[in-house]
Amino acid sequence: MDSTTLRTVAELARKRAARGCSGAQGDGMMRLGAARALNQLAADLEASASACDPRPTSRRSRA
Repeated sequence: MDSTTLRTVAELARKRAARGCSGAQGDGMMRLGAARALNQLAADLEASASACDPRPTSRRSRA
């Protein structure tokens, strides 16, 4: 996967974690700590995306 895709998935995970319980009873996932897991997943995906980004190369020639 490319870094843009990883960042998009991270953003979706953060949005789902921020949404939390949408109903009066919650959806079960949030009661089981899914928000914390989704936030960690998003952080891991961001780190992977940063590692995938091409590093700028030095244009100087060695003389």
